[in-house]
Amino acid sequence: MKLVIDEKIIQSIWGSSTEFWFSRVDYRIYRDIELPSDDTAKLFESGFIPFANISNEEVIRAYVESLSNKKIVSAFENIEGERYVDTFWKYYNAYKEVSDGFEAFEEAYVEKKLEEWCDENAIEYEIKI
Repeated sequence: MKLVIDEKIIQSIWGSSTEFWFSRVDYRIYRDIELPSDDTAKLFESGFIPFANISNEEVIRAYVESLSNKKIVSAFENIEGERYVDTFWKYYNAYKEVSDGFEAFEEAYVEKKLEEWCDENAIEYEIKI
């Protein structure tokens, strides 16, 4: 059995760390409201594990750190949380060197993180994006 990574699965990676769960039994992704129990220990016993999770801030931080423009990178050094994300979108809209390449970076980053999660959890997968 394989987890087929498609656009729907990619969308499930965004969110809170316990919103989506993976079933080792049927290789499906479940929303927390679809789970057979709200007891985490019982979920683990039944073959469920929390699904991979990525936040907007995580992707944006990785992207900013990848930029070769030291002036832009240094502008983000002392910013935390939602302020970081808000500031990024201001720079994104104002500077072509920030907006160019972000979408491709984001897609590659999310796919890589999902592949790493699958490898760490010994989950066979196939990419169909």
